Amino acid sequence: MNAFWIEPAKRDVMGYKLTNVADDAVIYPGTPIKTDEAAKTAVVCKYAYVVAVGIDKKTLTVKEGHFIEKGDKVAISGGSPLTALTVASVVGDNTIVLSASNNSIKAGDVLVGLEKQEAESGASSASGADTYAPVLPNRIVCAKAELDELDKTCSAAHQGVVLQNVVHYPEEYLNKTSFPGSILLVGDPLLMFIIQ
Repeated sequence: MNAFWIEPAKRDVMGYKLTNVADDAVIYPGTPIKTDEAAKTAVVCKYAYVVAVGIDKKTLTVKEGHFIEKGDKVAISGGSPLTALTVASVVGDNTIVLSASNNSIKAGDVLVGLEKQEAESGASSASGADTYAPVLPNRIVCAKAELDELDKTCSAAHQGVVLQNVVHYPEEYLNKTSFPGSILLVGDPLLMFIIQ
């Protein structure tokens, strides 16, 4: 199902070169990205919708199109604070295996990809442990992009209406407080989410 519909005027006028996906990746409409306007580059914001959880509580069946890879850190969306889990392996397009069992994960949860946060100069974490946070999107891919050696770009929408029950974004990507009753993309208030 198409995640959303956008008039041509609602797209950014240029493409963004993706820097954190495979050279032969297929990027589908509705994929969240974080763009760097000056450099004309973008990274895919990784997340996965959990369809089913294995008996071992670490083998997860997920919706395709997640871009999560072995060694990535993920967390169950909506947790406060987010607890980093390590991805031990990815099997095919719809199975993620965590490095350890987790009794909190259930079908219908969303895993949000995390990246290591750099400590401010001269600062160090109290525990000495690495800290992780999600990469927050400011655009959404609006047309299917098949990357290859010559073309690693995708188009992006800066305004539109997105079907939340199709894309299943993590809570961290959504702004529900600026305009009560509305759900907006955290990095772009002109992208609104509805349930249909």
